Amino acid sequence: MDEQLKKLIDEVCCYPDPSLERQKALNRLLMVIQQLPGIYKSGHQDYLEALNQTWEWVSRKICEFEARSPSFQQSLVIWINGYLKWRIKDLYIPDSNYTISLDRLIRNDEGDETSLLNILPDRQSQTISLDLLDIKIAQIQETERQCLGKRIWQYIEQDEEGKLTASHPRKNPECHCHLLAMRLLLEQPPHKIADIARELNISNQTLYSHWKKNCLPLLKEIGMNFGSD
Repeated sequence: MDEQLKKLIDEVCCYPDPSLERQKALNRLLMVIQQLPGIYKSGHQDYLEALNQTWEWVSRKICEFEARSPSFQQSLVIWINGYLKWRIKDLYIPDSNYTISLDRLIRNDEGDETSLLNILPDRQSQTISLDLLDIKIAQIQETERQCLGKRIWQYIEQDEEGKLTASHPRKNPECHCHLLAMRLLLEQPPHKIADIARELNISNQTLYSHWKKNCLPLLKEIGMNFGSD
């Protein structure tokens, strides 16, 4: 296996990046690497996302790999796990950049101030939980808040102006904010980023980045606009 791995890596690195030849060689290498025993496992629900990020990193950095133990295979697994464990650690650390600011005060139809946290309704009388955002939206109990919450919910669901549908990665028009908002925010239970990415044939990283950088600010803007009516 050591000799096979060395040969596959040498083949990848002898081609210019990017090139079709390098990509083909890289695909052959990844097929072998992904089957190596000892690749770190985790029970986290988004482990596959961390693993996917790791394979993308390996694809970029493989030519910088240097074996440091008598076994080339063991050294490669240790190198891969070193990056993978950090990506898994990231899954357990809240990132404020991924979170909508739900504490900002807005006015409801009666003129009372409330936060976005308190205006999104729960259709099944349960707390909505977004796996990747760690947002917990409280159950609506007061009538005046329910009205505004339903309006935002209906706006997202119907997207009559097409704002959510129009926002998508340039090469993936089917991965628009309306679909992601429905899957991640409105449906119960929320879908996982990894499952949606696999269904749309798009990388987890691209989908996640679009959701974070484009969809969340757009949803926040929608909530603020309703609050200022």
